[in-house]
Amino acid sequence: MGYEFKCKDIGMDCGFDVKADSVDELIPVIQVHAKNAHGINEITPELFEKVKSAIKEY
Repeated sequence: MGYEFKCKDIGMDCGFDVKADSVDELIPVIQVHAKNAHGINEITPELFEKVKSAIKEY
């Protein structure tokens, strides 16, 4: 079992897709991607909740 996040699942026009063994492993990768690809330097609590709700188990 693992976890997956896709930018498109939160409405971004982006093909970013990342998988990891745990949500805790995904979050730092998503943060780096948000900064480098989208210029998002700070993840607001609202955005964090949106991201967490888009993380799916597979």
